[in-house]
Amino acid sequence: MTVYYKNSAGQVFTLYGDGLTYIDLNELHTWEWSYNLSNRITGYGGDASSFARHPRTFELELRMRGMNKTEFLNRMNTIHDVTEADMIAGEPGRLYVDDQYLVCYLAVSGSAPNHLVNANFATRKVTVLAVEPYWCTPVSITVNPSTDQPTNENGKKFNLKYSYRYGTGLSGATIINDHYSAAPAIIQFFGPIANPSITIAGVTYGVNETLTATDRLVIDQIAHKIYTVSETGVKTNVFNSRNKAYDIFTPIPVGSHNIIYSGDFVVQITMIQQRSELRWTA
Repeated sequence: MTVYYKNSAGQVFTLYGDGLTYIDLNELHTWEWSYNLSNRITGYGGDASSFARHPRTFELELRMRGMNKTEFLNRMNTIHDVTEADMIAGEPGRLYVDDQYLVCYLAVSGSAPNHLVNANFATRKVTVLAVEPYWCTPVSITVNPSTDQPTNENGKKFNLKYSYRYGTGLSGATIINDHYSAAPAIIQFFGPIANPSITIAGVTYGVNETLTATDRLVIDQIAHKIYTVSETGVKTNVFNSRNKAYDIFTPIPVGSHNIIYSGDFVVQITMIQQRSELRWTA
């Protein structure tokens, strides 16, 4: 297992798995829902409502060492630089546990370190601010008209058929959300295409824009943003070009669903499966 923090600038610091930094993995398994309680007029029992997951904080103890004094000092300074850069930028990073991640600021405060003079080892508790207080697991498929099956982001083919035809002349593939709840998604259309659109579970996700061969269009249901990205990386807000006949931010429902679209462009769908507790893995 590998645990690391990737800040908003893309800098990475390993927290577990490199033999130099250690954490108590159990501290990553805490979670919390907020709710409202109301009592019955009988005086017996009541009801809970308005369940929500608001940003929260929790403590994480870091145990850090270096093979020599120089390496130890460098690591102690580096982790501070990597984490504080996010507060200055006002952008959170991601705390990864293998393929799961938590959107957070790793260290909004830190205790005095437990460190003996001339030792190359120290422990310190930091306060993690989870601004999106759920662990995310991305599940991606790419539907490409040049292949006969959709593939996931690692190139693995799914055991299902692709290029069958509906009576409308539209092609379809299948997307499976095997989570226990609906999953928000990041949908990317790759040009060239005019007015790209797909339909999943009766909801049409479409944007009235024209993409060149080097453009892509992104529907980010988590950030509630819709934008195009040019070959040079320039982003253009196209929120108002969305198909307003449907709620384009409707998450992907649980279960197996046909993807209905024209079949003449590439689309990548990344579902973000969210759960309050870090998933237990071997």
